[in-house]
Amino acid sequence: MNDTARVRRARLTLILIFAMFALPLVVAWVLNFMTDFTPGETANHGTLIKPVRPVTAAALLDLKGAALGANYFKGKWTLVYRQAGECGDACHQALYVLRQVRLAQGKNVDRVQRLLLLEGAAMPVWGGEVAEHYPGLAIARAATATDIAAFAPAGRIYLVDPVGNLMMEYAVDAVPRGIVKDLERLLNVSYVG
Repeated sequence: MNDTARVRRARLTLILIFAMFALPLVVAWVLNFMTDFTPGETANHGTLIKPVRPVTAAALLDLKGAALGANYFKGKWTLVYRQAGECGDACHQALYVLRQVRLAQGKNVDRVQRLLLLEGAAMPVWGGEVAEHYPGLAIARAATATDIAAFAPAGRIYLVDPVGNLMMEYAVDAVPRGIVKDLERLLNVSYVG
């Protein structure tokens, strides 16, 4: 081989090495900025709420009529079930699922709290019975629907992040294992709460 062939071959090798590293970056940039490409399937089992909705507990009252406080949703992941009317079979099933999902978190169980959210001027008579049957469950009520408008519709399970943003929802008949997996994934990647 003569010198020009060696130089040409060395340049070609250098260009190929550069292309191997630059091409994936160019493709990623094009997919991100030039197209509306989104992956066909996501790993979550619930429905992501886009954009997230900030929520506050300032207008919520507990069983004794004391305010939960504006910072109730701060610092912990919160599983919320909003109930309208009597707590029937579907309500009890949802509360059971919330309890089991929380307990399934193992060492992270202290990073998750549960809340039953009710609407009405007075706490229903069955509130104490539910609190007795599901220890550790916070029960709160709001005087008007506007105080809990972010949690609409009723009869669904909601997930609030430790910053106080409503970020995911599940149907009441969602597979509990899917909720457990979603929460495990979020707890593993989150250092807040």
